Amino acid sequence: MISTALVLMTAAMSMQASDTTRAARETFTHCLRTFVDASTRDHKTIEQFNAAYPQACPAEQNAFRQAIIQRDMATRSTRASAEESANLEIDDARANFNDIFQMSQPTQQVAHSAPPPAAAAPSQPTVAAQPAAQTTGAAQPAAQPH
Repeated sequence: MISTALVLMTAAMSMQASDTTRAARETFTHCLRTFVDASTRDHKTIEQFNAAYPQACPAEQNAFRQAIIQRDMATRSTRASAEESANLEIDDARANFNDIFQMSQPTQQVAHSAPPPAAAAPSQPTVAAQPAAQTTGAAQPAAQPH
């Protein structure tokens, strides 16, 4: 029992030690968060944000990319595979913060990318909830006069 606990503790410590990208990831995402927060605070439009966002945090992004490539190369991945993994992780982080910015925008700014609403349908009456004692099974169509 004690040996099982020691094995589990050792495995947990080795997993924490093997996360060589953690510091670089946190630095990169902190930079992106700061950029998004400043853009929101400065009331940037979506167009202004989209123009500036790809150039935000280049040093942090490069450090994160190198950490991912080193991690993957250490596990015998090919260079191309490691670079693809780095690109995917960076794209994912950037997409997440882009979504955060988009969600912080007033509806009218975001609405331009959505299709216009359909013409308003005539108002339909709503059915009020009734206590179970008042319901009598399946709904019956209204009687039609002959």
